[in-house]
Amino acid sequence: MDSTDAPQRGRQARRSLPGGPGLALAALVLLAAAQYAWNAWLVPPLTGYDGVGHAAYVRTILEEGRLPHPVEGWSTFHPPLYYLVGAAVWRLLEPLGPRAIVAGLRAISALAVLAAGCVAFRLVRRTGAGAGVAWTAAALVLFVPCAQMAAVMEGNEALGAGLAALALPSILALQEDPRRLRAAALAGLFVGLALATKFTGLFVAVACAVPFARRLDRAGVRALLVCSALVLAIGGPAYLRNLALTGSPIPMTRSLEPMRSVEARLELRPRRLADYLWVSPECLLRPSIFWVDGAPEPFGRWNLSMESAFGLAYASAWYDPFAQRIPMVFHRDGVWPGPALALLGLVPTGVALLGFARAIAAVARRGARAPDAPLVAMVLVGVASFVAFTWHAPALGAAKAAYLLPLSVPAALFFALGAERLGRTGRALVTLSAATALLAALVFTSGLVFPPAKWTTARGGWTGLPEQLPRAGLRETLDYLVPE
Repeated sequence: MDSTDAPQRGRQARRSLPGGPGLALAALVLLAAAQYAWNAWLVPPLTGYDGVGHAAYVRTILEEGRLPHPVEGWSTFHPPLYYLVGAAVWRLLEPLGPRAIVAGLRAISALAVLAAGCVAFRLVRRTGAGAGVAWTAAALVLFVPCAQMAAVMEGNEALGAGLAALALPSILALQEDPRRLRAAALAGLFVGLALATKFTGLFVAVACAVPFARRLDRAGVRALLVCSALVLAIGGPAYLRNLALTGSPIPMTRSLEPMRSVEARLELRPRRLADYLWVSPECLLRPSIFWVDGAPEPFGRWNLSMESAFGLAYASAWYDPFAQRIPMVFHRDGVWPGPALALLGLVPTGVALLGFARAIAAVARRGARAPDAPLVAMVLVGVASFVAFTWHAPALGAAKAAYLLPLSVPAALFFALGAERLGRTGRALVTLSAATALLAALVFTSGLVFPPAKWTTARGGWTGLPEQLPRAGLRETLDYLVPE
């Protein structure tokens, strides 16, 4: 993404944004922080993907002083970093009551997404792109709906994405010169932390390996050894523990009850190759796995177009197809925010895909030495992992954009690269993309467009859990965080 006219574009960008790019970034971060804080306090507790399981994992550490067995609970197969931090936050805020605890757990995620937005802005600026492009790229990282939702969920998705983002500046510095010892140490630190948070840390670990995929001198070998040692020391223990306890470094609980029964309700049919080759317009016009028309059944009417894996991933990036935040009664024709965001989201998505195509072309010409080679590798591994995972887990719940959240900063950089390629048209698309990000922020501000979603899981649905998962802690967590 190097460019000969970068200084001139930088000067033009400083004139285009009052107060300069630093003030523009500060204003954006303050806006996002205020919106996240509002949602963290007002969204009902345990709203979001597997919120009960994530909170129960934290509670087990806090109450019993131990890491749970990888397959003893709903979410206990995850690496432990988020949950260890969450336990410390829970203990600190416990005197203030359950509501403060929930807000504190969400603050971990919110800070991680804010960090990702700042990294996106700085990295885009470093390419020579204007401050307006960088501001828009950062706004997309902060306000694309799947990131907003992750920022106020109890769970590890946002922290894993934030740590992956923090690794990227050092990885790109190593791509310029793999002998940089400080960059190698920082890259190893953050990649290790990302791996200790979520399995998707693999994406950024592959990116971290790319700068060293060349002939190295003694200084380069030393940097490689430092980086590798930190990755293994920080990220490795969780996977060695999993291997020792379960026989697999990446165990899953989806084959156990009650997770198996829950996923079975979201499995419409076995996966087909066609599910990865097409995206129906229905995914844009009705971005939900169910579409209510009149009086809904327990799950309304299934939206069969969501059998498209990438269509569902796109819908979950730009809206709320699982009705976690937007009440299900509003998943029907005539309600504009879903189709509006899904259709408008095509603009920044298309610009980013154009930039990605340019980056792939550069890698094809220059190989692993291309400036964007680590980002290309990260995205390719992320998409390949998504395909493999959803193929083996055909339930609709597997095809969520939350699994691809670590790719948000690379997507922001590709967005900038695509906008640069389009010239004057690109400036218009950047403006429209900024408006799309701000519209998404409005739609997902709790109570502004839609009434807050109610916490509706019936306690009776958890009756069998103590027998099936004897030490999961789900019921106790529910009783504490969501009192009658």
